Amino acid sequence: MKTLKNTQEHKTSTINRIFQTLLITAVLLIASDVFSQTKEVEFEVYTTSATKASKYLLADDVALRDCPSVQCEQLTTINIGTNVRLLAKSSIPHTINGVKSRWYKVKMGPQVGWIWGGMISQKTMVSTTNPEVKFVFGEAGFDYKGNRLFQVRAIKNGAQVDKIVFQSKGIDHSEISLLNEKETKSSTDIIALNDAEKSPSAETKSYIVFKNNKLQKTNALAETSNTKPLYTGLSYVSCEGEDN
Repeated sequence: MKTLKNTQEHKTSTINRIFQTLLITAVLLIASDVFSQTKEVEFEVYTTSATKASKYLLADDVALRDCPSVQCEQLTTINIGTNVRLLAKSSIPHTINGVKSRWYKVKMGPQVGWIWGGMISQKTMVSTTNPEVKFVFGEAGFDYKGNRLFQVRAIKNGAQVDKIVFQSKGIDHSEISLLNEKETKSSTDIIALNDAEKSPSAETKSYIVFKNNKLQKTNALAETSNTKPLYTGLSYVSCEGEDN
């Protein structure tokens, strides 16, 4: 025979399970809505522009497949920073880890196959201090709170040197710029980032600093008297928490 206490405990347990189910459903709906509104990562293909169809890979061990799907046979894997030519793209975009992009048919030397566009760098820059180093930029999905993530990787000779992932409401890759040799007077590379949802002024920029093979993000250019200057244009870059 059930006691009053057992009945109350059963009701409490049932209510808790219902609440947990509703909470999980709400989180999934929010995540689904965020992902559905994600702007597609797109690239030009060779039929449109031969120059713009030449791209570098953003990730390492990228799977080259015989058709545009994760279920297709893997032909080989490609190293980060490899240059490929984009020949065509799939008709339907796929969202993987919060990043929406199509599959692209690529040519790498004599080999041809398909790779997912989220593995392709949206912007590639060559270091002003070491021409063997390149910086590749792309999206990195969303964190558990729904914040949009981006990434910058430093690569050299087909290997990753360092990687940084950071939050932003939106960055237009066309607005990213690497300060040139006339602007910087040290062995440091500085990448300026603009938030696409704000006006491109000094107050809305943030910076990625590459020094001693490490990437670090700073939100301001500020002159400091007690640290070694990294940037000697109008001001210095102050990197919080970095030993100079």
